Amino acid sequence: MKYKIARIAIIGMICIFIINYLFSHYDGEEYSIENVEDYVRKVCEIGSVPGMSIVVLDDGQEYYINVGYADKNEKVEMTSEIRCELGSTTKAFTALGVLLLEQDDKLSRKDSVRDYISWFHPTYDGKEVTITIEDLLCHTSGIPVWTIAGLPAGTVNDEKLLENTVKGIQSVKLNSLPGTVHNYATINYDVLALIIENVSGMPYEEYIDKNVLEPLGMSNSYFRVDDVKVEQSAQGYRYAFLGVRKYDAPTFYGNTAAGYLVSNTEDLSIWLKAQMGMLDADMTEKLSRAIIESHSYPIDDEQHYFAGWNLYDTYYCHGGNNPNFSSQVIIGRTNNKAVFALANIFGSAQTKAADGIYRMMQGETVEIGFWVDGYSLVDLLCFIGFLFEIYITILLFEKRGRKKYTGIKASFCLLMAAIVLVFPYILHYSYFALTVWCSPCLLIAIAGIEICFAEYVILYIYSRKKEIYGGKYHGI
Repeated sequence: MKYKIARIAIIGMICIFIINYLFSHYDGEEYSIENVEDYVRKVCEIGSVPGMSIVVLDDGQEYYINVGYADKNEKVEMTSEIRCELGSTTKAFTALGVLLLEQDDKLSRKDSVRDYISWFHPTYDGKEVTITIEDLLCHTSGIPVWTIAGLPAGTVNDEKLLENTVKGIQSVKLNSLPGTVHNYATINYDVLALIIENVSGMPYEEYIDKNVLEPLGMSNSYFRVDDVKVEQSAQGYRYAFLGVRKYDAPTFYGNTAAGYLVSNTEDLSIWLKAQMGMLDADMTEKLSRAIIESHSYPIDDEQHYFAGWNLYDTYYCHGGNNPNFSSQVIIGRTNNKAVFALANIFGSAQTKAADGIYRMMQGETVEIGFWVDGYSLVDLLCFIGFLFEIYITILLFEKRGRKKYTGIKASFCLLMAAIVLVFPYILHYSYFALTVWCSPCLLIAIAGIEICFAEYVILYIYSRKKEIYGGKYHGI
């Protein structure tokens, strides 16, 4: 009876969690530009976002929206001066470095990567192929998306980490012939960083700082190159155990060019103005041309990505996610409207907020409706999965006296346990990568599955011993 009560209690808990989650992720209010801050607050509330900072440019008007905390534990409020990691919106800065070198006739986007990295010999369908710099800029190199899972952790103090990061994909088979298919792979921009270093003769961070950040006047922006610089930015968080938890992600110095510029919305206001041709500060003509060129690439049905931007007819944009930070930028082509949102959590709330604001600036009324952050949902499903595994464990223990543990079933359990254990590697993800990028509930759920299978096998072995040594099977 007590086992039945425990099982009913678990099912009840699962139902309560699901119902509460569904109701807490719905909002039926309508929002316009007049109550835009209420909209952002509601998105952060639904998404359990610790803090968000947004800069908005609307026909010459500039304003900031700051919600929540840069550090929840210390009650440090989020402001436009608080710095966050940009994630993949860093790629547009890296691309400018390449375009500036091209203007100096030090490289051409049509050149082979091998011209600047002699040991770089990618293969497709068993044959060596040529990846061009333009392929990297457009994410059409054929390098698989999952290569992000193989990024080695380390800081600027680890010798040749950028080079070793790029060398890590030498044996990877390309997914497609270079130049034919858009396939977003963050490591493309790490390869570009190594090219910048080899051509310029200086570290990637130093080159971008000297030729992009300083000329723009972005004095509050820097690259995260070691663990010390984490202290100069907001506290990062991630979804875990049906909430958000403080998370200090490891440093990936080899991936700096693809995701580890640290900035605040005050500096990013300068960045937006530079993109829109509205910056008052003196900017070199060469940098101005490179910025315009970065989002003037021809758009067609097959290709709409270039130089760190997703390009569309009326606007261009990009999102970014690091293990504990996120960003979203949207800039209009046909109007003087732009928005850049930063959040100190890995997720999609910043995209929801930026998209809604951009639509409001164009006169639309926006409704959040039922909205779920995918990463929050994964956390919920993994937590529920773990509870269900406890349910199965109790059920197996409750039925331990019944003769149902056959050798075939036990063998099947061992096989399934092995498959579950190696499944991440089949998808090219290591457990280290899952630890960094996923909710810890996922690892607990995997461990729970292994325990359930192991329990079944143990029960079978125990019952066989009873049969052999007891003469007659009496259960456990």
